[in-house]
Amino acid sequence: MLHAALVVTAEKGFGYVVVGDVISKAGVSRKAFYEHFSDFEDCWFQAYETAIDVLFSEMAAAAIEADGATDPRAGLGAGIAALARNVAQEPQVAHATIVDIAGGGPRGLNADRVTIERWAKLLLATWDRSDASKATDQRRLAALAAVSIVTGICRDHLVAGTADELPAISDQITALMAAVLA
Repeated sequence: MLHAALVVTAEKGFGYVVVGDVISKAGVSRKAFYEHFSDFEDCWFQAYETAIDVLFSEMAAAAIEADGATDPRAGLGAGIAALARNVAQEPQVAHATIVDIAGGGPRGLNADRVTIERWAKLLLATWDRSDASKATDQRRLAALAAVSIVTGICRDHLVAGTADELPAISDQITALMAAVLA
């Protein structure tokens, strides 16, 4: 049901999805839906959180595999490559979590803000190899700018229907982010 909620959101737009759309896409009964969720928003925000957690886990695993602990640039590149592959392989889920989140009103905008701040903290902790909570305001702004670069590029490609091109430009995205973080 979680995946279905994100897919129908990408197809219809956040404000136009109803529970019937989710249960139809998921192939479950209304009763089954309400055994798990109180309403569409409850389902959608659980789906959003799950999708973001999975994405962050995949990015972190790629960074670790690339020895990001000793080479932050390699870790960043591997994480961005994982993100680009994920967006290209699951464009509807990515569209829902990167583009359609804004349609979730104040709750959606806050969830997006929290996700971006979380990513910026993880980026700082990895790049600077230090406690992100002790970063200067300038470093926090640099990390937010770096995250904004990649989310903006992903958003543009998702809206244009060219998400499949992202893996080919992941090195360029990494270079832009690294320049901001330098």
